[in-house]
Amino acid sequence: MMPCILQRIQVEIVSKQSPHRPRLFLIDGSSYIFRAFYAIRHLSNSRGLPTNAIFGFTQMLLKILKEHRPEYLAVVFDSKAPTFRSDVYKEYKANRPSMPDALIPQIPYIKKVIDGYRIAILEMDGYEADDIIGTVAKAVEPEVDVVIITGDKDILQLVGKRIQVYDTMKERRIGEEEVKERFGVRPEQVVEVMGLSGDTIDNIPGVPGIGEKTAIELIKNFGSIENLIKNLDLIPKRLKEKLETHAELAILSRRLATINTNVPITFRIEDFAINPPDLKRLKEIFKELEFNKFLKELPEEREILKRDYHLITEQNQFLALLEELRKAQTFSIDIETTSPYPMWAELVGLSISYIPHQAFYIPLGHIPHEGYSQLSSEWVLEQLKPILEDENIKKVGQNIKYEWIVLKRHGIDLRGIEFDTMIASYLLNPTKHNHNLSEIAREYLDRPLTDYKELVGSGQKAVTFNQVDLERAKKYSCEDADVTLQLFHLLHKRLEEEGLNDLYDQVEGPLIIVLGKMEMNGVKIDIDLLRDFSKEIETQLLQRMERIYSLAGEVFNINSSQQLGKILFEKLKLPVIKRTKTGYSTDVEVLEKLSLQHDLPLEILGYRNLNKLKSTYIDALPKLVHPETGRLHTSYNQTVTATGRLSSSDPNLQNIPIRSEEGTRIRQAFIPEKGCLIASADYSQIELRILAHLSQDERLIEAFMRDEDIHARTASEIFGVPMENITPSMRREAKVINFGIIYGMSAYGLSQQLGSEPKIAQDYIDEYFRKYTGVKDYIQKSLKEARDKGYVTTLLSRRRYLPEMNSQTSAIRQASERMAINTPLQGTAADIIKLAMIRIQNRIEELSLNTKMIMQVHDELVFEVPEEEIPKALSMIQNEMEKVITLSIPLRVSIHYGKNWAEAH
Repeated sequence: MMPCILQRIQVEIVSKQSPHRPRLFLIDGSSYIFRAFYAIRHLSNSRGLPTNAIFGFTQMLLKILKEHRPEYLAVVFDSKAPTFRSDVYKEYKANRPSMPDALIPQIPYIKKVIDGYRIAILEMDGYEADDIIGTVAKAVEPEVDVVIITGDKDILQLVGKRIQVYDTMKERRIGEEEVKERFGVRPEQVVEVMGLSGDTIDNIPGVPGIGEKTAIELIKNFGSIENLIKNLDLIPKRLKEKLETHAELAILSRRLATINTNVPITFRIEDFAINPPDLKRLKEIFKELEFNKFLKELPEEREILKRDYHLITEQNQFLALLEELRKAQTFSIDIETTSPYPMWAELVGLSISYIPHQAFYIPLGHIPHEGYSQLSSEWVLEQLKPILEDENIKKVGQNIKYEWIVLKRHGIDLRGIEFDTMIASYLLNPTKHNHNLSEIAREYLDRPLTDYKELVGSGQKAVTFNQVDLERAKKYSCEDADVTLQLFHLLHKRLEEEGLNDLYDQVEGPLIIVLGKMEMNGVKIDIDLLRDFSKEIETQLLQRMERIYSLAGEVFNINSSQQLGKILFEKLKLPVIKRTKTGYSTDVEVLEKLSLQHDLPLEILGYRNLNKLKSTYIDALPKLVHPETGRLHTSYNQTVTATGRLSSSDPNLQNIPIRSEEGTRIRQAFIPEKGCLIASADYSQIELRILAHLSQDERLIEAFMRDEDIHARTASEIFGVPMENITPSMRREAKVINFGIIYGMSAYGLSQQLGSEPKIAQDYIDEYFRKYTGVKDYIQKSLKEARDKGYVTTLLSRRRYLPEMNSQTSAIRQASERMAINTPLQGTAADIIKLAMIRIQNRIEELSLNTKMIMQVHDELVFEVPEEEIPKALSMIQNEMEKVITLSIPLRVSIHYGKNWAEAH
């Protein structure tokens, strides 16, 4: 390998005897870094390091390696030192903006990635990348074919019989013929054209008033700038005058555009040979950057791991395992099924590990085949039941709620749940994108796991796990159980070191079973009501379509962003607000702005909202009703949101609109069983109450202690009006201000919400902080702590890391500051409602109530309550929610009930 920075030496080309000419690919690194940076706008790892340019560049590099398989490869960079061009023309590249702040820290990582793949890096003080590329290309041209990877047009002057340019973005090769098509001249004459027309990107002046089209015609006719100057009498007067005045500028511009192919650089062609990558180095880099896609694509290093995995198909084997489990203090369990949804899954097998690197797979529901043997599912579960239900034998798992539900459906109450590795990973790093087992194993054990899709396939060819060969099933499932046990020992210690044990033991751990029970409870749906509503919405959509076509003046595909863009911006001439890679943007933000100028965008928004509600809820919910229970069973996720809030999926019940008529109609379809009612218990202004506690602001505390309308009180403080004179519109504005403050909203953001000028919004913010000085001090203190520590915490010590707090990019820094203000409030609210759920479920069981907790939506808990239990259950629920934690001010819960969810609001 050659050194990273090449110094002055001499060219030495070693000939290779080969039946075909090998190829050297030269990548213009500087050009492609910027391309990658702007092609992928938003990407960072969980520590806040921007990674978009690194990811895009790596993707491009791998594409070249895989698709083109070059024999030789080098990446060439510009140096920071000035070049001869800036010496002869100080304005050279003066128009180029400075490197974006978010790109600066990515450059060293890009070079680390290149070095990890053992690819040569070329850069030299005083010379641009193009000069080094030109020098190397011309030097090796007799021996190898050269392919230059760049998007810059000035490099086209190098094109020849053995030198081509390849633009990976457009996937286009450019040879001599393509240059002639583009410029109408030979490659070596490209600089003559640029000398006349200049180049705005590099701030090469050219001749004022001569554009590229004219320059091309002049060089086609005269061949060079010197010959043109000698024959000025042969060209039109207006051009003659320009060239007489600016002849020296044309010569200078050509010099600036000409690539220096005599850079004093020495190399051997072998320095650019493709070598095996440094897998260890790349693993470290990709793990730090959280590039899981590239990690998975790395070839595995041959490593002999001690793996003692057993297939249990005989009774005596299984009974021996049971004896060991009875003596074991802790074991991991992993269940294999036919579905990712536990309420729909059929049991296929289970694996157990009680000693690291050892595991046992017990097949139970595999489809019979030749040489097939497995124990009776009923017998195995009957034998396992006492152990699985023994509180004193501790169980660990990855997403163990899944195991709990599947086993519960088979009559087993899994007790003694000690640890969930997925939740532990989440608590340690809640901003990490993914907490599945393969990602955790790669991060903490540096161990790649077998991909599930490798086992079952994907798409139409995918099979269910019960069709997988027993030996392959054993390896896969035992590996999961083994790795889970290893991670338990490691992550349990990490939680303790980070002071997160209490949060796990008191909140997240106990919540696992509470959520499992809530998911199994499910909720009943009025299918007939939704079907009738679907027909109504269909009629409304047709009516809206007619209005849209009428306003547009033609029929078009409303769901096509491209067709809509043409109507809005080309036909109706509405202002273009932003663009995408494929054309005009017609997203919600754009349509909302355009709706102030024309009725069509407003109708499109209405159509989209109705269509989304119909497809996401009205038509989808009936299909998700379980055939056995007759109820809808959503999944609640503990490891998705960075703030600690729960999320729901399949279906997502937390996104049903609250205030719209359509949202109310959908909620009407959520009904109780006969003899029961739906009850909704909702924390009142919980985040503002937490703000009062954390800030100890006297005015806020006083307002809550008096049980005043906090929004009316804020309106009174800001607008200087007695509370009895506050109008509904003043209260609405104060509500926006209150929540704007706790979400760290800027004056501009608040003005957008209020529909006012930013200056007015800033005046409101200033007045708020003049009155609520405790809040102002709390926010400043929170921001300082976040900058100093790199994270913020909730009352229960939940952490959220915010490394972007000190970012040089204002937009990134301000977003992080908003998170620093809001996370302790929203995260504490999430912790409180989780604690309340645990206490309520415990009380339901202690009191032997038939009341069921069936849904959680943000600050609201929903219950199905037998009519005779209403007084007792609702009193208990309110008491547990309001007394769950002691704050400086009381928590308040509003409870309502009715014949459906909408009535209970």
